[in-house]
Amino acid sequence: MIPYAYLVDNHWNPFHKKNEQKIVASLGRVENLPVDGTIEKIIVALDNFANKMGFASLSDGIVLQNLSSRENLLSRVYDWGIVNLTKQALKNLSLDSIISGSWAYANKKEISRDKFMQVVSVLLAHRLSDRGELSEKATYEWHRDKVYAVRKENHSHMDFYRALDILLDRKDFIEKSYYEQNLNLFNGKLDLVLFDTTSIYYYGADGEYDEDSILQYGFSKDGKGNLKQVIVGVLMTADGIPIAHEVFPGNTADVHAFNQMITVIKDKYPVGKIILIADRGMVSEENLIHLEQSGLSYVVGIRMRQLPQTLKKKLLEPLDDEHARHETEYMDKIADNLFVSEFPVSRLTDDEITDLFVEKIKKGKSATFDEKTIIASVKNRRFFVCLNPYVKEKNKKDRQYFTKVIERKIGSTPVKDWIVKNGYKKYLKFEKGLTPSIDYDRLRDEAIYDGKWIVMTNEKNISSFMAGAYYKTLQNIERGFKDMKSLINVRPIYHFKEERIRAHIFVCFLILVIKWYICRIINQYSQSEGRRFIEEMDNLKAVAIDPDIPLYVRTVIDPKTQEDMKKLKLVIPPKVIIDGRRKVNAPIPKTGGRPRLDRSKNQISLPIT
Repeated sequence: MIPYAYLVDNHWNPFHKKNEQKIVASLGRVENLPVDGTIEKIIVALDNFANKMGFASLSDGIVLQNLSSRENLLSRVYDWGIVNLTKQALKNLSLDSIISGSWAYANKKEISRDKFMQVVSVLLAHRLSDRGELSEKATYEWHRDKVYAVRKENHSHMDFYRALDILLDRKDFIEKSYYEQNLNLFNGKLDLVLFDTTSIYYYGADGEYDEDSILQYGFSKDGKGNLKQVIVGVLMTADGIPIAHEVFPGNTADVHAFNQMITVIKDKYPVGKIILIADRGMVSEENLIHLEQSGLSYVVGIRMRQLPQTLKKKLLEPLDDEHARHETEYMDKIADNLFVSEFPVSRLTDDEITDLFVEKIKKGKSATFDEKTIIASVKNRRFFVCLNPYVKEKNKKDRQYFTKVIERKIGSTPVKDWIVKNGYKKYLKFEKGLTPSIDYDRLRDEAIYDGKWIVMTNEKNISSFMAGAYYKTLQNIERGFKDMKSLINVRPIYHFKEERIRAHIFVCFLILVIKWYICRIINQYSQSEGRRFIEEMDNLKAVAIDPDIPLYVRTVIDPKTQEDMKKLKLVIPPKVIIDGRRKVNAPIPKTGGRPRLDRSKNQISLPIT
């Protein structure tokens, strides 16, 4: 095999998740390379250029024998950027000093402060990145085998469990200090606080649980009623900034979790007002009355199709054809994509309230309120109908499209398919046995839902604008919960000890804080850019050119990512991360001298005169 010499650009391919080499120029056969010092002059010229431009020195540049070899050291690629991003975010939020300070007051100190901080950074970085198994053992193995650090300490996997214990021991201190150190993010005080809960089902390691355990069977918001679960309540500002969290037993009702959370939060923070933000399906009618009687406020989203027909007509149906054609003119304009109109329940008569609410509550198995109490509470409620005209137009076009699909399928699909598996069967009616036909009346009735949603509140001082904004905040909270349960992989929980389960959820909450912060700094109006940036930092790798020297380089950072790094005060690293080669300040001589003794087995000498 004839050896050829190439000038090669080495870079990391984030799509294929591997290191690739691009040939910049072919220098020809090694045996035919010029021996008059031309190669050496090129190296010196490149070195001078690199120094002038502020790049790493290229002196003593290496020549690799075989870029395609399976044993090529360039295949040793390590995660690097995601750990640096996590550490910088912790520093910007003062969480690094807060968490470090919490170590001094921990009940048990089975790990040094430095190791504790390194382990916490790795725990958070592993969950911030998009990876598979996220147990503490998997995190330990990831750090051991796939993470690059200049001064990397050896940890046992028990160090990760010890770090969890310390974090949980100082949870309240960390959350409160995080709030106090970032008052500029919260505008100095918490005038308005939003709260919601979610259930996290458990299918980790088996264990014995008693009736006092936080792992209990309860109403699962994920449809996993056959599994034990815990309830996690998260407190956020009106801007969606996560402040604190609490963990409750899996059979805790939302209203009880809310009351417990309020007690905890009022002791920790100078809260002005707390409002429960939740989806209507998660809060029962009776729980709402409990909140109203406690003097607490709420904003809940309404499932429009489950509204009583009388109330649905008052809220959604246009008054006449003129109203239907110019619906937005009868509403308050909040933005081009948001119009809101209010309907106070006080407009309903006592008989209508009885029909719409009282009878519904009485059907419940645990109704505890008389009719007069229910009517008094319900009359304080207000409904806000929100409309997005762009979504309305899209819903209309979508309905026209699937109407044509149904008409086409009726003539070609067997009747049994409509009954068993057709997604459009609710828009069919069956006449003369099992012959299907389109229910055009029902399709027309769907138009009243186009582009609309309904928000209900008992808060008297909420304007149309605030109602729409709070509903958007509800979406932020739900997105945060989605992040906790999917993007941050709070599941599965592998622990069977209650304190470890709580610590595991606390780590996921800290990631929610870090992720929110990164997205807010990158673009406060959109999370998509922040998520893209996190992915780019996850793709920033350290490549081992030759660990024996040692010599490590980083992968390419595009200009947009470099701009975003500056926003987060991240130092843009040099292309050569660490260079253990012997530096030669003098120009390379044209004639050979003593051979270098520090070459690794993966380098060959350049031909010299």
